[in-house]
Order: sequence, then structure tokens, then C-alpha cells
Amino acid sequence: MSDVPALRHPVYYFPQGTHIFCVDNMLYKLHQDVLISHSLMFKEMFQHGASPYPEGKSDKHAIPLQDWRATFDLFLDHIYGHSHSVGSADAYSHAELQDLLKLVQKYHCAKTRRFAIDHIWEKQFTYHPAELLNLGLHFHIPKVFSHGFKGLLEIPLKEISKEHRHLIGEKVFVAFVYAKAMLDEHCKIVACKEPVILSHTSDCENLTACQEDWHTVWWNGMGWFLLDGRNPQPFSEAVKRFCEMQFSRMGRGCQKLMFQVLDHGTAFHYADTFITGVCEGLMHDLGITSDWFL
Repeated sequence: MSDVPALRHPVYYFPQGTHIFCVDNMLYKLHQDVLISHSLMFKEMFQHGASPYPEGKSDKHAIPLQDWRATFDLFLDHIYGHSHSVGSADAYSHAELQDLLKLVQKYHCAKTRRFAIDHIWEKQFTYHPAELLNLGLHFHIPKVFSHGFKGLLEIPLKEISKEHRHLIGEKVFVAFVYAKAMLDEHCKIVACKEPVILSHTSDCENLTACQEDWHTVWWNGMGWFLLDGRNPQPFSEAVKRFCEMQFSRMGRGCQKLMFQVLDHGTAFHYADTFITGVCEGLMHDLGITSDWFL
């Protein structure tokens, strides 16, 4: 403990508290029942009598905790009901939420863990996908890891920096490169080969012209949208733009029929299915489970 006298916390030094703790030279007098209801570590400590008398019963004999004061305050804000609810704009910074996850990992606090994850999820779009992957990996959060992996696949490989690679780790990076290569290959196949018109509707006046125009518009539309070197579009947006194009001699009925094929076609859903499979396999190999410490 520092030679500088410890100060009593202005909020969390309760006269009726049962145990006194010292964090970063700040004294906290807290309630045993509140602590054990939120933390398995504190529950075990009190049940097994890990702190012999008089430790924790006076300021002079406060129980030392090796934590950052600001993070410990965030933890107490939550368990004592003083924290910001999800939806509060910019209530917590990225660093604060990450530090809080580190603390609840140490103290095994399921409720506070869910609280921190909910805040991260609510502001997920303020994170780079590599940052979400890092959080999901190190704190075992499947939905955050999965969302980060899918988001990273939407970024060109050349834009993945060394810092991003360090955040996600070598194993995840290798899986990312593999998935990226497979998806790029699939995208090229879809862009270059239009779905075949198996049957024409009654309003189709020229079967050959209909097929030729379908092929031409597909290449000029989907080929451009999916393979544009400067601004490639995801499948959903490419299909949306494609359906707004002019199809010249193609009959309205045939257009509608083929649009339905696009809506239900397995070619466009393959990417999502493939990504989900890769991500689930990766999480299994890395041991990422939401209940890993419970």
C-alpha cells in the first residue's frame, strides 16, 4: 500500500457496509450480500473465510485489490444500480468496456459481463471488425466474434493493416484469408454465369432474344456490380441494382420469373452459409463459448 494515506470513496464507502477494500489507494466499504450476489469470486472468498480477522474490518486493515480505481467504480456502479442503461449515447468508451470485461473475467461476474456485452453490441458499428474479433476472442463472446468476422470479410484484404492482423491473431487471420479467397472465387463465378432461363412465360414474344438480352444485361449489370475494382457491391445490393435495369426485348413475365429465381437461388445464399460454417468451426477450435467461466 502507498505511503500516502488512503482516502474514503465519496460514494462507495457505506457506513453500514460489512467489508473494507482498498483499490488504488481508495477505500471502499461495501456490503457482503451485494458482492456475493454478483461475483463468484467474492462469494467463494466469504464462504471459505479467505480473509482472516481483522482484515477488511477497519481502514487500517482494508483488503487490498489489484484493480484500477476507475474500472472498479464502473463495476460498483453496475452492482449498486448507478450505471447507464443500454441506449445511453456514448455512455462508456471502448476502453472502459474492455477494462470492465477484464475485471468481470477476474471476479466471475455474469450479470456485469452481460451488461458490458450489451453495451458493446449496442454500439457495435463504432468498432472496427478486427476490434470486435479481438473482444469476442479474448472474452469468449460468440455473437461479437461472429459479427466481427463477417464484417472483416467485407473489407478488401489490402486494407487489413498489421495492427488489425495483430488484434485478430494468426489463426483467425489464416481463416479470414481462406474464406476471403473462396468468397472471391464464388463471386466471380456468379458474376460471369447467369441463371439459366428454364422456361419462358406466355408474354415472351422471342425466346432467343429474351435469352440473349438476359445474358447481356447480367454481364453488364451483375458483372459490373460484383467485380467493380473500385466499389464492389455485396450480393444483396448487386441484385437490388440489377433488378432496376432495363431488359430490352425480355418479356415482363420472364423478368419476374427470373427475379424470383434470384430471391430463392442458392448461389446467392451460399456466401452466408459458407461464412457461418467457417465462423462456427473457428469458434469451436478456439473454444469460444458464452458460458466459459460459469
